[in-house]
Amino acid sequence: MSRKRFPMLIGIAATAMAGWLAITSARLGASPADEAKPANGPDKVLNYEQSNGQKLFERYCAVCHGTAGEGDGFNAFNLNPKPRDLSDRTAMQRFSDQQLFAAISQGGAERGKSNLMPAWGHTLNERQVRYLVTYIRTLGEPK
Repeated sequence: MSRKRFPMLIGIAATAMAGWLAITSARLGASPADEAKPANGPDKVLNYEQSNGQKLFERYCAVCHGTAGEGDGFNAFNLNPKPRDLSDRTAMQRFSDQQLFAAISQGGAERGKSNLMPAWGHTLNERQVRYLVTYIRTLGEPK
């Protein structure tokens, strides 16, 4: 490679990298400072269990229950009955942690509820289900 082409290749690579960074941050719509904020509010600080539960919730639950747990996830409009609004504090206080654990582990059909709620007990271990329960309890809390 000639010495004249090397600076040109460096310039092209730098321009491509800058473009990629601009596109990626625009597509995400968030700055690095925004990414550090919890999903359920900038003033909300989650402990270790809640933070792990949030990550699991976003991966497994949000597609139906929505990122805020309001039952408005991407798949919700296809489901009948609609997913439960996990952010409704009054409704959620009726359920013990053990009942939530069983619903997540065994699914809706095993609990006499909707058969559309999958049983996650074969995918998630007990600790992960406890993390989910702990995080779900934060969804209805004031910010």
